[in-house]
Amino acid sequence: MNKLDENELRLDPKNYRIHGEKNRRLIKKSLEDCGAGRSILIDDENCIIAGNGVYEQAKELGLPVRVIESDGTELIAIKRTDLTTEDSRRKALALADNHTTDTSVFDFDMIAEDFSPEELCAWDFDFDTIGSNFFDDTLSPTPRSQPAVKVGNLKERFIIPPFSILDTKLGAWQERKRAWLSLGIKSEVGRDMELTYNRSSQPPRIYAVRNQLREQTGSDPSWDEIFEYCQSHGIPLMDGTSIFDPVLCELVYRWFNVPGGSILDPFAGGSVRGIVAAKLGMAYHGIDLRQEQIDANYQNASTVLNAKEITPNWVCNDSRNVDTLFPGKKFNLLFSCPPYADLEVYSDDPRDLSTMKYPEFVAIYRDIIRKCCDRLEENSFAVFVVAEVRDKKGGYYGFVQDTIQAFIDSGLTYYNEIVLANQICSLAMRVTKQFNNSRKIGKCHQNVLVFYKGNPEKTKEHFPELDYSDDELFTGEEIEK
Repeated sequence: MNKLDENELRLDPKNYRIHGEKNRRLIKKSLEDCGAGRSILIDDENCIIAGNGVYEQAKELGLPVRVIESDGTELIAIKRTDLTTEDSRRKALALADNHTTDTSVFDFDMIAEDFSPEELCAWDFDFDTIGSNFFDDTLSPTPRSQPAVKVGNLKERFIIPPFSILDTKLGAWQERKRAWLSLGIKSEVGRDMELTYNRSSQPPRIYAVRNQLREQTGSDPSWDEIFEYCQSHGIPLMDGTSIFDPVLCELVYRWFNVPGGSILDPFAGGSVRGIVAAKLGMAYHGIDLRQEQIDANYQNASTVLNAKEITPNWVCNDSRNVDTLFPGKKFNLLFSCPPYADLEVYSDDPRDLSTMKYPEFVAIYRDIIRKCCDRLEENSFAVFVVAEVRDKKGGYYGFVQDTIQAFIDSGLTYYNEIVLANQICSLAMRVTKQFNNSRKIGKCHQNVLVFYKGNPEKTKEHFPELDYSDDELFTGEEIEK
């Protein structure tokens, strides 16, 4: 064993990992908080094989390097004599060791230069991740002459790669969502705390209360009894009102609207969709039945938007009157998240679709869609976020298909189907009983349905190529918060 002067080590000129700002920061934090964990690997010429990112941060911190020579016939174990199994720093180190790897990405261009498809297949390398455009259709080992498109570039160009499954659980999505919410968006303001969702999406502490009451009384308590107990004992409840995801909103606006285009939203609800539109320089027009919701939206917008940004236009009205509202105006994008039949009841207003029986609901819903489509410019997209809803007997209404058919009957082309994979949250706690009692699958997705008004073959003529690599909506620091 010997110590090596830091100047004798060389970073790998063919490093297959890209260490971004976040990854470097987390590696440095791990070294500072927990000390060195894994060893790095060097070759006989003192060139680093593995651990380039770790070495760079260790060098910044002034950590010395000790070399243990091996010919690869034995496994080297690093024993941290300062850590025990229950040591908090030891636990943090175990977490950091895995997480820091997850926050770096492969440099697929470099991999494609050095390895054939056959070699990558032997290592079970995921071609879906790499992208088939690295190689010729014949799987020739020679990379194509044009620049390869890597997942990192897709994220830079489109914010989130435009695949048919959008996973809201991924780190990049959650980071951007935090950046949006850090602006001060409060879409839940103006909505009733007693909506259906708050009876099934509470944090674990609420379920602990339920178990405690069950033990005390010998029977299952009602949700009203649980809520009353929590309120009297100062246990905070989670507002279960469904809140629209600002990242999904941003993607829909950027992907399916023209720059500076106008937006029609017949089921506005909270402030998210209007505020995101304003931040992107798009004119938003939303309709909601409840004046208290409209007032709350304008109040929230006034605290988030600056004087130079377009104030969203929310009107208190019935979306059945959409053909008479905003007179003389056509829109470049129809975007909304309608009531999911009677799953989530928003008010006791008889005009509220969520209060109606499904046959009446869907008839009015179809009429609203038809009127909205009439307000769309030619060669424009319509995007609705929906999900299946069960009837009182437990079967699905067919709400997703009814939505698709309503747009087709209105003359639009069913163009894209996107699955929005949502957070599991309390579903993991509820699914066992739910599945055993009824064989109903735990539902953790929504359907993002995309339709086109006009000739789909001419979309390229009306929608520019997208590249948000230099987008300045959020700085790197905001995204990392």
